[in-house]
Amino acid sequence: MDEREAYLRAGEITRKVKELLPEKVSDGVAFLDIANFVENMIIEEGARPAFPVNISVNNISAHDTPTIDDVRKVSKGDYVKVDIGAQIDGYIADTAITIHVDEGEDDLMKASKEALEAAIEAVRPGVRTNEIGKVIEDTIKAYGLKPIENLSGHGLEQYVCHSSPTIPNYDSGHGVELREGDVIAIEPFATDGIGKVMDDEEHLIFKYMSERPVRLPLARKVLMTIKKNYNTLPFAQRWLSEIYTKRKTEFALKYLVRSSSIYAFAVLKEADNGNVTQFEHSMFVTSDGPKVFT
Repeated sequence: MDEREAYLRAGEITRKVKELLPEKVSDGVAFLDIANFVENMIIEEGARPAFPVNISVNNISAHDTPTIDDVRKVSKGDYVKVDIGAQIDGYIADTAITIHVDEGEDDLMKASKEALEAAIEAVRPGVRTNEIGKVIEDTIKAYGLKPIENLSGHGLEQYVCHSSPTIPNYDSGHGVELREGDVIAIEPFATDGIGKVMDDEEHLIFKYMSERPVRLPLARKVLMTIKKNYNTLPFAQRWLSEIYTKRKTEFALKYLVRSSSIYAFAVLKEADNGNVTQFEHSMFVTSDGPKVFT
């Protein structure tokens, strides 16, 4: 399977998963059940998760995923953002949907969804990334809401979820030109808060960074598992807990973060605790415009 075929197949799989999600996410459903459904289906369809499924609810914007013993459940009225990634040979499809649990689509949903649609229409070789950001910003602000300025779309490369170019969700005043052949993901976030995110204290998703001296035998063993199983792609504490138990995993991950062997992604929340919605597609930039494959 060549590079393009791998992207297309990964995208087809994420699309199938995403289409089934609205009927899976309802009042009382456990975060862990959603995560298992998404990640297991990706594997059953012949790919692997490109990153742990992000299940970010209401004011939580990104990087939240269940622990192995998570007891959280979604409730009616929640804005549940499900960010899905599948990879084949390291080629990644990245897509996201927001589900307003057991409720209809409101302005907060429409703002991010229509911003994504408008941004996709603007994609072509030669367009500058801040011009796409302006389209996103204008669409969201037309609803009296704000884009989240410190979250952005991004390029996709083999075994790299977030590469250049960065595609802002507002007019940053400067940008780079898209080129034919670029593979990008655009993901507008709309909020009724102040339009920025901040780090929460929790860290549930990690990625391998570099080879460092690791003296602790358990940490050394866990690092070997990380390199073998996940390469440079993000992984969940939950995945390692299935191998080493939660207690041993937490201990080893803290050690590896301190040694700079791995990087910890903080759960991100809206700085004013506003609700957040998100929609995302991955696409090729072609001479005829965008070719969405998710």
